[in-house]
Amino acid sequence: MERWIELNNRVLAGTVAQPEHDHEALRAYFQDRVNPNTVEFPTLEEKVRALTGQGVWDAAVFERYAPHEVRAVFDRAYSYGFRFQSFMGASKFYGEYATMTPDRTRWLERYEDRLSVTALARSESVEEALELVHHLVTQTFTPATPTLMNSGKANTGRLVSCFLLQDCTDNLDSITKTLSFVAELSKGGGGIGVELSNLRARGESLRGIQNVTKGVMGVAKMLDNMLRYADQAGQRPGAGAIYLSVMHADFLDTLSAKKIATDEDARLKTLSVGATLPDIFLEKVRSGEDICQFYPHSLWQETGQEFADIDWTRDYAALAANPRIRKKRVSARRVLEEIAVTQGESGYPYLLFEGHANRANPIPNVGTIKMSNLCSEILQPTQPSYFHPYGREHEDRVGLDVSCNLASLVIEQTMHSGDIGRVVGAAVRMLDNVARSTSIAEVPAVRRANDEMRSVGLGAMGLHSFLAGQELIYGSPEALEFVDVFFAAVHYHARRTSMQIARDTGFVFTGFEGSRYESGEHFAQYLERDFTPTFPEVAALFSGHVLPTRAEWQQLVQDIRAHGLAHSFVMAVAPTGSISYVSHASASIMPITERVETRTSNKARTIYPMPHLSERTEWYYEEAYDMDQRRVLDTVATAQRHVDQGISCTLFVPSSATTRTLQAYYLYAYRRGLKTLYYTRLRKTGVPECVSCVV
Repeated sequence: MERWIELNNRVLAGTVAQPEHDHEALRAYFQDRVNPNTVEFPTLEEKVRALTGQGVWDAAVFERYAPHEVRAVFDRAYSYGFRFQSFMGASKFYGEYATMTPDRTRWLERYEDRLSVTALARSESVEEALELVHHLVTQTFTPATPTLMNSGKANTGRLVSCFLLQDCTDNLDSITKTLSFVAELSKGGGGIGVELSNLRARGESLRGIQNVTKGVMGVAKMLDNMLRYADQAGQRPGAGAIYLSVMHADFLDTLSAKKIATDEDARLKTLSVGATLPDIFLEKVRSGEDICQFYPHSLWQETGQEFADIDWTRDYAALAANPRIRKKRVSARRVLEEIAVTQGESGYPYLLFEGHANRANPIPNVGTIKMSNLCSEILQPTQPSYFHPYGREHEDRVGLDVSCNLASLVIEQTMHSGDIGRVVGAAVRMLDNVARSTSIAEVPAVRRANDEMRSVGLGAMGLHSFLAGQELIYGSPEALEFVDVFFAAVHYHARRTSMQIARDTGFVFTGFEGSRYESGEHFAQYLERDFTPTFPEVAALFSGHVLPTRAEWQQLVQDIRAHGLAHSFVMAVAPTGSISYVSHASASIMPITERVETRTSNKARTIYPMPHLSERTEWYYEEAYDMDQRRVLDTVATAQRHVDQGISCTLFVPSSATTRTLQAYYLYAYRRGLKTLYYTRLRKTGVPECVSCVV
């Protein structure tokens, strides 16, 4: 066993965790592994010349800058004397992010090199690059994994790897097109969400022949097989999720495909499943009534409407009473119980509360929100594409899909910076560059949406580790107030930066006119009161920060009306995987699952003690499985009022939890206004980490 692994494992060698051994492992890792195996160059100029000449770094990036400007960025990166705070953080970075020689025996980049190249690639001027590299090295925020991993490299992957497709309309041409799009995105490491509610249910008519259609599961199985076939050159398996309305006649059959006892031929082995729940369904659950599940083709024949376009709140009663529309009645409570049973077995399905998502949708003039992504934090209107057979391509209509351009603030470092506005402004400008630099030509509806809507998603990580370091209890009134004030400030500065970009460049996203941004309706809560701390301990945390006032929000709303916004959406809180270790922060805004995490990779065990873990802070690190999940849901609900998209929210429950307990959490989440729920994790039950859109 390598010396650094042995030292790292000593953290748990005694009866009490000993985090100091982690620092010993970190030193040994650099002394024995990283430093001796890093390629050194006599000068920076020779390094740039060599790596661009070898096709490692993108020469076009360096041609935009004078040599002294490149040196200034690298010098600033190295001037901070950055040091990793944990062995896990260093091993994750050098194992997954730093560029290596083709035989993967030696490193070509150090931490500062990767961030310097990222800053140069994602900036328009040396001034921007100097500002960006400051934030990247001091870790006030971090880009999503694909952006950090691929920026500035030649012949490498995309800057984003999470996509939503609503191309699957109810005809074979559309289905085959969608399969080809999924294959194209998956081979590049993309995680894909696909909306399938428009597909005919099993046993509907086709060309006038009754009871012949194969239903949603036929397409779902093809997608499942495609994701396993079209992986990232064997380095990463394909990953995708389908979303299906609970009102669809095939919903329970599709849900069963994620159960343990399902027949092997019907099981969805790779594909994740999301359930879309309209308000009417939750109302029927509360009242104990039956709910109708409809057959989409029959519904379309009667109404001329696609299934995903139905307003269930407005139209359900009339559709249920119409004898010409084929439907079946089931107990709404039984359906919710089946959801809970399946989540208990597999962690699926994700839940999308459709009513909440659309009531908060700032651009209903563009469309409705019908689905989410592989990690359930992206919520944007989509429009289906319509494809025709060979020879009729000119009749195709390209809809709107979604490209997820993501980054996360590191809460602790953002707060320590003393200037939330500066941090958020730099992050949004970097994400704007990512959006402008992303072109998915092989999927026209993704390209169109990225070009016209230019949505970005700035999230946050490290909430629990920050609170513990400040001796605040996760989910307490003080902690909730911190979340409320922090995310309100982030929202203000993200919108302000988007307005400034629109003002300075003249680019305004398609759909701004007629939106709730233009009317000011989207900002109503900020015009009613100031979001400022009332608890003294919370006020102390924001000491030195300038928080936006109602007057400043009023001015911003006027500026937005005058100049528009460059981005249709600006916030989304994604789950954070490897990058949270690199940033030495707890994941996303979720509570920790262990005070000292244990990860096994390639038969080696790695130990990660939480930041600031000590006898003083241990009590504040209450583990998620021991926590009343209403505290988690309250935390997410508090942040959600300021996040224009969604928040990846996981439920953590002991293996003894009943389906009744899970259902109670679903209904509580709905009452608190959450838009989505991600996985349900049972203690000692492993659920694969989403690797495609974590940041």
